[in-house]
Amino acid sequence: MNESIVCHAVEPVGGPPQNPASPPQRILVADDEPTVRRLITEALVRSGYHVDAAEDGAVAWEAIQARHYDLLITDNAMPKVTGLELVRNMRSARIEVPVVMVSGSISTDELERRPWLEISAVLSKPFALDALLATVKSALCVAASIVFMLQLWLPAAANAQEVKQAPELRVQSTASADLPSAMTVSVIGKCEYSEDGVTFIKLEKGQSVGQGAIVRAGEESRTDLFFRRTGTTVRLQAGTEIKLEKMTVTIKDGLAVVHTLLDLRTGRIFTVVRSVVVGSTMEIRNAAGRAVVEGSGVGRYIITADGTHVTAQGSVIPLKVIGENGITVLAAGQQFSAKDGKMLPVDASLWVKDLIQLDELQAATEGIAHDETPVKP
Repeated sequence: MNESIVCHAVEPVGGPPQNPASPPQRILVADDEPTVRRLITEALVRSGYHVDAAEDGAVAWEAIQARHYDLLITDNAMPKVTGLELVRNMRSARIEVPVVMVSGSISTDELERRPWLEISAVLSKPFALDALLATVKSALCVAASIVFMLQLWLPAAANAQEVKQAPELRVQSTASADLPSAMTVSVIGKCEYSEDGVTFIKLEKGQSVGQGAIVRAGEESRTDLFFRRTGTTVRLQAGTEIKLEKMTVTIKDGLAVVHTLLDLRTGRIFTVVRSVVVGSTMEIRNAAGRAVVEGSGVGRYIITADGTHVTAQGSVIPLKVIGENGITVLAAGQQFSAKDGKMLPVDASLWVKDLIQLDELQAATEGIAHDETPVKP
């Protein structure tokens, strides 16, 4: 490793107890200001982390290529390689390490224009060390919880009919599970996706798709997408196209709050939402306006692009449809059509095949424990 890297052994002083079965989490701190770099490093070491410190972005880039880190904390305005350039290099190399940007010169708007960088959190200088430690712990906990959910979910998915038909469910990298993205867990028939909205390629099982991607299910086809951060599964029926327009994570009152926006352009989707954090939202835009699922619990829904919404029996979270004529809230067992503007009870005889599929979709996600607790810093 470059001699400019300063390595600090773990010296926990009043920090969280370390699990003797697991090595300490390793964090890389990149900042060209010696005093700031030292203060951050010492605070992290006292909290039980193993810390490497880099004096600029170029040195940090060498370190990231040489070893695995659980988290990167970086300034932006650094010589040779800026913090944004450093993160861009990482994402281009498919190094999916969570990032906390500590800077006095970068705005949230600037990062929102670069969603592909997937910055976990931003701290503006000057900041309190308590705020830094809370942010670090939250970013690491979010990453660990998503990996845990995948470990629980994958065995259950293997028992679902559509996964049985595949020789193997391939996951590209559990290291990328900390990022807001969706994983393809089932592809039946001809399905495709595009990252730029122009070039479409074949969709494969185990494919990870991120913010901005467009996913299509062809005729007599369907595909299931699993949204890692919420445990939510969305099934695209034949002839359906959606855009993963927005997937963000923010820290509110010490909890990781997830906001997902899907643009349902054609066709219809089934979705099983498993939200564990109050305030997290799953939002679907269609001809009726916006359908929003907000709250904690489990919800089961059928939504079409032309504005029909069904909240299936057993749903804990209501579906809120926001349109030109106001807000309509669908409780369990209710159906709403934007075309007719009417609220009706679900006619099981008309929806029997769809409800069976919805039950199958929920069964495929049963591996995610019902007693998960919210992610805390």
